[in-house]
Formats: sequence, C-alpha cells, structure tokens
Amino acid sequence: MELLVVIAVVGAVSALLLPAVARSKNRAQAFYCLNNLRQLQTAWQFYADDNQGWLPGVIGGSYPGGGRWVSGWMDFSNNPDNTNILHLTHPQYSQLAPYITSPAPYKCPSDRSWVLIGGRVHPRVRSVSMNCWMNYVGTESIGQDLYRVFRKLDDIRDPPPTHAWVLMDEREDSINDGLFRTNLKDRGVLARIVDFPASYHGLGAGIAFADGHAEIKRWVDRRTTPPLRTRQLLELDVPSPDNADVAWLQSRSSSRRNPAE
Repeated sequence: MELLVVIAVVGAVSALLLPAVARSKNRAQAFYCLNNLRQLQTAWQFYADDNQGWLPGVIGGSYPGGGRWVSGWMDFSNNPDNTNILHLTHPQYSQLAPYITSPAPYKCPSDRSWVLIGGRVHPRVRSVSMNCWMNYVGTESIGQDLYRVFRKLDDIRDPPPTHAWVLMDEREDSINDGLFRTNLKDRGVLARIVDFPASYHGLGAGIAFADGHAEIKRWVDRRTTPPLRTRQLLELDVPSPDNADVAWLQSRSSSRRNPAE
C-alpha cells in the first residue's frame, strides 16, 4: 500500500513538473534561435559596412554561386545541398561567410528536419531565409515595378530599420532557396502566402530586423500555421484572404515606390 502511495505521489509530481520542463525547454530553444538570428544580422550589417552600404544579395532558385547571402536548395531528397555547410561558410557561395564561419546560426534548434543520404540520417543545415526585398538580385518579377527593392542600408526608410525585417526562420516543409517571398501586390481579400514562416516557438517564428534586434513573432491566423508535413513540402503561393499575418509581413517587407523613382 505504501509503495502504491509513493508511486501515486511521484506520478502526480511528474504530471505537475513535465509541463514546466517543456515550457523551459521551449524558452531555451527560442533564446538560442534569437541568438542565432542576431549573429546572422550582425554579419549582414558588417557586410554592408565593408561594402559602401551595399546589402548582401538574395536570389531564388537552386543554382549555387556568388553574389548572394547564401547558396543551397533545401528539400527532402538526397540532394547534397541539404547537408553542404560550404554553401553557408565558404565565400564562393555566401557573402556572409567572412563574418560568420560556423554553420550553426543558420538553423533554428527547434528544426528537427533530416534527409536520408547513403542510408544514413543527416540533419539539414538551414532553416533561415531572407526577405526578398532586401537587395533581390534575381531576374524574375516579384513586383519590383511597384515596390522598393532595398539595395543599400540608407534605402531602408519606409518601413524604418526598426520595422523592416531581414531574416526569418522558415518552416521545414516550406523552405527551399535562401529567399523568403512576400507578395506585396495582392492584399486584403486577394492576399496570398507564398512562403510559410516557421511556427516552432508557440506558433511563432524568430525574425531579425535591419536595426539589429530580433524577436519572436507569434502568428494569429491558423492558415499561417497549418499542421507540419513531415518530409513533404507544403503547397506554396496559396490564397489567404484577409490574413492578418500576411498583412503584418507586407507592412514590414517593403513599401510602394514613388512614381518618380
């Protein structure tokens, strides 16, 4: 009987402690996520300081090369890009490489995604993407005829650096290239989600801004945080009418060009 009482007490205490332990673990992971983003954001700033204010380039697609903040294509195949840290740490493939030599900051600790290569499980190397309006150097139209592409630090005025986001953790079933695209043309009832932000931290994502600060943004619309698809990509660029999260991103990604520009 005494043993049963002890077991019951231990069970009750465990039931009380486990949620607290889980919350503590989540807070720790969010802390490390924000620290990673601050390191990357500092490297972004150093690059601009050393290059007359010009920002690192951001481009879509799978072709690795120079002139961009990072290279590599994330998916769930045996594509070696999934595990190639040189696309993050070698100057031939990443403009931030001279300023941040470790691959660790490029991945949120809550991202547990992996790929199977040669019969072995390998963690993927990146969960971070960059705002496509921060010096987009691709040739595809993203709406730059109507909205500003920020080329230099001094260009970031509307929104101001405190509100202009640069880097964000993207969902493991959404991330592919190093570009996070926000559609600025279609708004309100016409709004669309092109790429999906992460929701690892209490339905929120770590985001770094042009002034150097980072924060966890918690999403409020369920369409922004659909159930995670294990080892399978989400359908991207989907309608999401009147989504408050899309509106939040639109207001912090860029602004409409003046007719004279």
